[in-house]
Amino acid sequence: MNKLIKSTILKKYLIFLNIIIFIFISNVAFTEENTQNTLEFKSIKRKSDNANMRVGPGKRFEILFNFKKPGLPIRIHKTFDHWYQVETPDGSVGWMWRNLISDKEKTIIFLKNEKIYKNRDIEAKIIAYVEKNSILKIHYCKKEWCKVESKEYKIIGFVQKNKNSMWGAYIFNSN
Repeated sequence: MNKLIKSTILKKYLIFLNIIIFIFISNVAFTEENTQNTLEFKSIKRKSDNANMRVGPGKRFEILFNFKKPGLPIRIHKTFDHWYQVETPDGSVGWMWRNLISDKEKTIIFLKNEKIYKNRDIEAKIIAYVEKNSILKIHYCKKEWCKVESKEYKIIGFVQKNKNSMWGAYIFNSN
């Protein structure tokens, strides 16, 4: 009788162990199969003044950070289902739900103080000074200049491209 109980417990334990192993292996395979790598910039939606970055792609995962600054530029590393693995300007990496991220509005954050010029010329009139950690909408970058906009201050102008002073766009020489 005692031997029968031990045998039954052992069988249940082995079945349970096999189920756990199967779930783990299928989750790993499912995740790898459905994760797409990308490297593009997007931003946190303007309507999202309470955006959570999580440890993994789902609401069941722990919250790493809560962003209260809409428009913050983020770099997309991977996508999985309705989730993006993102990187923030300070290098933090986590997962954000797709509905918190804007596909339309591109922004840049300034890593140090900069000047906004009226035209694409270092001799042009300076129309504003941008403080460190300011976020501006980016229209485009062409050659050495990026056209930017501050809706808050109703300013549209140009800043010189500089990978050491801005984050949120690929800074490279293109026409």
